[in-house]
Amino acid sequence: MKLDWRVAVFLLGTARAREMSELEALYREGLTPDIVIIDGTEVATLSQPLPQGREINRASWTANCTTVTSGHNCSQAFDGDSKTYWQSASSANSQNITIDLGTQNYAVSGLTVVPRQDEATALIEQHQIFLSVDNKTWDMVAYGTWWPDQSQKLSAFQPKKVRYVRLTAPAPNGIAIADIRVYESEFIVPDATLGAWGPTIDFPLVPVSGAVDASSGEVVAWSSWGYKIFTGGKGGKTQTATWNGKAKSVTRRSVTNTQHDMFCTGISMDVDGKFVVTGGNDGSQTSIYNTTVRDWFKGGSLYEFRDYQASTILSDGRIFLIGGSFQGGVGAKNGEVYDTKTEKWSKLDNALSSAMLTQDQRTYRQDNHGWIFGWTNGSAFQAGPSVQMNWFGTSGNGTTAPAGNRTGDADAMCGNAVMYDQGKILTFGGSPWYETSEATNNAAIITIDKVNQSASVLPNAGGGMNYKRTFHSSVVLPDGSVFVHGGQVVGLPFNESQAQMTPELFIPDTKAANGGTWVKQQKNSIVRVYHSISLLLQDGTVFTGGGGLCGDCDANHFDGQIYTPAYLLKPDGSLRDRPNIKTVTSGPVQPGGSVEVTTDGPVDSQVSIIRYSSNTHTVDTDQRRIAVQLNQSGENKYTFNIPAEPGIALPGYYMLFVLKDGTPSHSVNVKVAAT
Repeated sequence: MKLDWRVAVFLLGTARAREMSELEALYREGLTPDIVIIDGTEVATLSQPLPQGREINRASWTANCTTVTSGHNCSQAFDGDSKTYWQSASSANSQNITIDLGTQNYAVSGLTVVPRQDEATALIEQHQIFLSVDNKTWDMVAYGTWWPDQSQKLSAFQPKKVRYVRLTAPAPNGIAIADIRVYESEFIVPDATLGAWGPTIDFPLVPVSGAVDASSGEVVAWSSWGYKIFTGGKGGKTQTATWNGKAKSVTRRSVTNTQHDMFCTGISMDVDGKFVVTGGNDGSQTSIYNTTVRDWFKGGSLYEFRDYQASTILSDGRIFLIGGSFQGGVGAKNGEVYDTKTEKWSKLDNALSSAMLTQDQRTYRQDNHGWIFGWTNGSAFQAGPSVQMNWFGTSGNGTTAPAGNRTGDADAMCGNAVMYDQGKILTFGGSPWYETSEATNNAAIITIDKVNQSASVLPNAGGGMNYKRTFHSSVVLPDGSVFVHGGQVVGLPFNESQAQMTPELFIPDTKAANGGTWVKQQKNSIVRVYHSISLLLQDGTVFTGGGGLCGDCDANHFDGQIYTPAYLLKPDGSLRDRPNIKTVTSGPVQPGGSVEVTTDGPVDSQVSIIRYSSNTHTVDTDQRRIAVQLNQSGENKYTFNIPAEPGIALPGYYMLFVLKDGTPSHSVNVKVAAT
């Protein structure tokens, strides 16, 4: 087996220098590449960064367990000998270990768990982690599913000052722990005016890609052929996991029926909410996730092998792709369009990828991750990351037309672009080259209207971000603000140096000369850089997760975390009362059509519809917010209109949020029909 030299450089960045033969030995499927010595025993690890801070001394710990088996009591989980272990009885009920740290002066930030090492039995998969001050009132800070092997497990979470730590897990065959360690870090003072972090959701894979299922509200996440690695030529399958926030569950599945390694793909949601996933490690494949039956199906084959391409749905419901030279040859990755009804791709030879190239030092990077937005008349607008902007037409053989330059900025590879209102695109961050060049804090507001006309650009939006960022992710929120999270100062794949830990919020202001303001939010304790994602959820919170997927790179994050924006919180941190949508017009609504809404009380006159989204590799062209004006038709009864011109509201499912004094409701689905 040989690795393409570009993949090797990509994996190693600037910091690694191992022989290729040694690397290949690490990439065998099913084996964990790293070994650490824990209490004299060799233990496999998943190359995860330990929870921030330091390990808490275990000398004064005491513990209680729900059950024990003979010779394997509670204290053997932390006795300094990994050959001994606590083992619970087999039980239909969950079993737990509760640790008394001896004092409440610890800001607990995470834990690690080593399963029994002599046999692969009594493994912990599903689990919950609770913290308590008094051993009476418990706060769940993490839950989810770990990969079922004997490697060291880890959960990291926002630090809390507590004395007691509890790990709970189902125990049909009992559970066994050979070593457990707890970590403390700097205490981050809660401030509800800046939002709040938690809980953490542990995944059995690194969630590099993800999308929200409009039917269930679940997050479907995936990595590559491996749950911790993407290299090595093991294509033809993908590790996936589905998080259900209501049930607080994470279920895993290996998808093999589409013969598609869905790493580095383009992702778009079609008119029915299905995920259309294209290219990537298996560069000519298309996979479709049907949210009605919650299953994956094989789609039509692409004409071009593509990897890191741009993707968007069009006003008529077709899917448009362009770029993607990370695989299958460099250059001439011109447009293609997919008819979801016939399941066939058509070439658009005159939709030219050469128009969107950056000046990256690596030619195979120059057409990666285009900022593409579907618009009217079957067009797609390209806002970046190149300085030059373009319009692509999709009729006949396609067309390409310049749209002007994004002034006040250089190429911004791995920056973000978000349509936060009708025709308004906020761009921010990124760097001139995909990696090894310093990021910027530049921001701009791009306004588009008529197809093939130059876009209007407002540089220095909000005065620029507070922090330089690349490899970050972002989400448009129901109140029209844009939440930006993670990233680092210099883009180094699989290296977490100079990571930005404080998110920020762009608050638009049409009266301000620079278009708005950037405001710092609550600091986080988990690094999110390369291969991390963010998604807006139906309840108005934000899912963030991932980072890594690089085997032995010490940057793998097998988790996600929930951020609750300040608009949902009272000053004391408790939840605000929220408006409630009682009914909404059912069935698809045509462009220009009217939607009827009833609420449980008066609401603000302006509401938001936000398209469901998908995210990978800094790119989320599905998300789009449109502010609509309510017209009152009776007591707590309102109507609003979908924009009349098809493509302003792209076809598909939207989350409708009504607001009261800036606090959003839980969303209700509205479907915009394709013309």
